[in-house]
Amino acid sequence: MYFQFLIEDASAEILIGHVMGKLQDKYPEKEILFDTKSFTGIGHLRTTGNLVERKGGNLLNNLHIYLRGFDRSLSSMENAAIIVVLDNDQRDVEKFRQDLEQVAKESLMFTDHVFCIAVKEMEAWLLGDEEAIEKAYPMIKKKYLKTYEQDGICDTWEVLANMVYPGGLSGLRKKSKSSYSETGKAKCEWADKIGRELILENNISPSFRKLLSALQIRIEAA
Repeated sequence: MYFQFLIEDASAEILIGHVMGKLQDKYPEKEILFDTKSFTGIGHLRTTGNLVERKGGNLLNNLHIYLRGFDRSLSSMENAAIIVVLDNDQRDVEKFRQDLEQVAKESLMFTDHVFCIAVKEMEAWLLGDEEAIEKAYPMIKKKYLKTYEQDGICDTWEVLANMVYPGGLSGLRKKSKSSYSETGKAKCEWADKIGRELILENNISPSFRKLLSALQIRIEAA
């Protein structure tokens, strides 16, 4: 089975790497290969197709081009799938999924594909395994989980920052000084350290479980 991942950013790419490694360990009798292409952000689906919309390294801006390109390269490969991983943010999940599927339909794809949407964002998949967080960060501040709604449209990475970052969210914001680079670095660290500790089947995030199900169905059928 071959998976081609299109991923919103570097931290999600790190997490997907850990997830796939764990699946390879779970299914030693299966040949599971994968490749990832990460972007510099999510961007937005095109409306006019002008140059301003097309430029940049964001996933959605040229999604149709990437889908067509990978579809051409994978269409002759047996048991191949394109997995697009992105955050929902503030969008209506079902409307967003419909819009993404419309792009795939217009791209006339032959390759199996799945849109895996993290609700509200990728850090929800980390927050879905409290034990993994505690193993990665023994000094975890659990109190912040009490008011967190799993996969809710609410603060997500901010909750994780308060739990594990020195000085919490305020400490991260103070160090970042309005620059995303420090926040991005922290998110990559969380994805790596917590991702190593995840027990896939124990994760309570509904959107993570959808990702896991989509992958396992294809692996077991291959």
